[in-house]
Amino acid sequence: MPNLLVYCKRGIFRRLKVNYFSLKEKMDFLVVSPGGCGTVSLIKYLDDFGKSNLYFERKYKIFGTSHLYKPPYFFFKNNIKVILIKRDYEGIYNSITSRGFIRHGLNILGDCFPFMYKDIFKDKKKLKQKYFRYLDKFYNNWSKYKKELVLVLNYPNFYQDADTQKKIKNFLSINNENFLKNFPKLKKYDKIKNFTDPSTSLMRQIYNIK
Repeated sequence: MPNLLVYCKRGIFRRLKVNYFSLKEKMDFLVVSPGGCGTVSLIKYLDDFGKSNLYFERKYKIFGTSHLYKPPYFFFKNNIKVILIKRDYEGIYNSITSRGFIRHGLNILGDCFPFMYKDIFKDKKKLKQKYFRYLDKFYNNWSKYKKELVLVLNYPNFYQDADTQKKIKNFLSINNENFLKNFPKLKKYDKIKNFTDPSTSLMRQIYNIK
């Protein structure tokens, strides 16, 4: 139990971090999802086209900008453009659990007791229901942001549909003629032995963790 209490601390810290989220400079746009939505590849690609997630995470050593579970006041004040990624709940849940991220996933969404049905009162059905409730909260929170500043994408469509990719280009006012040509293809994780999750690799890179 003592080791699990660290998740309570992380949950509280996460809530404070999101509620008082602020930066010293304005971002051009931000990519946001609850996780499990193929976000990392898109964030990496868009890094060349504006000050976004990676720029600020590298410069200010912050992590988790892509999983802000609600729009901070900083966004409303500065009219930040947001690309919001959606996916069916089952797909998100399966992705998160298959990578062993369920407790971390709940923590990042603001849950202070992500271990309740995972390690205590073990109940897979209730754990899943709880996670779905946090997904509801996530998308409901973002539905309250300024509609004209949000581009909603559905995974995996934006990796496969040329029209959706054009919408991204227009939404971000990107003039580079190679943007559509070089847009990344859908690539599912091959969870073989010694598989390292891309988001984990990215975090290690940002914090210089070996």
